[in-house]
Amino acid sequence: MSTTEVQIRAGVPGTGMQRLDNGRYAYPATTSDIAKLLRLNGFAVTYDHERGERIQVSHNAADAWLPVLAFAQSVLANIPANIISTIIMQYFGEVGHKEKNLHVKFVVTSSDGSEHNFEAHGPGQEVVEAINAFQRSYAG
Repeated sequence: MSTTEVQIRAGVPGTGMQRLDNGRYAYPATTSDIAKLLRLNGFAVTYDHERGERIQVSHNAADAWLPVLAFAQSVLANIPANIISTIIMQYFGEVGHKEKNLHVKFVVTSSDGSEHNFEAHGPGQEVVEAINAFQRSYAG
């Protein structure tokens, strides 16, 4: 994975849902929109599974589940966390994200191969603040 590539992994954060009984892999209903926003922000987007193996699932809830994202650590350590905060703002709006319960999971792989995992569930503003704190913790 290159430093400008984001891999979208199967799974719906916080639900344990990854592979359905029909053999297809679950991705949140927001996946296509988030992938488009990532591309607009200069990232190449790949998926764990081919289109025919994926299914987007939605829940009848006011909550929003973002797809599981995997980034390679870049020279600019803050890119992964910053892009996720940016995508949240672009997708939900400056105020809209505060009105949602968000479910976010991502992993950043450092150049030495170590993984930094993030997962948060809760009010949008708190999730964004946790993303920013996470970024500070691994960026040093």
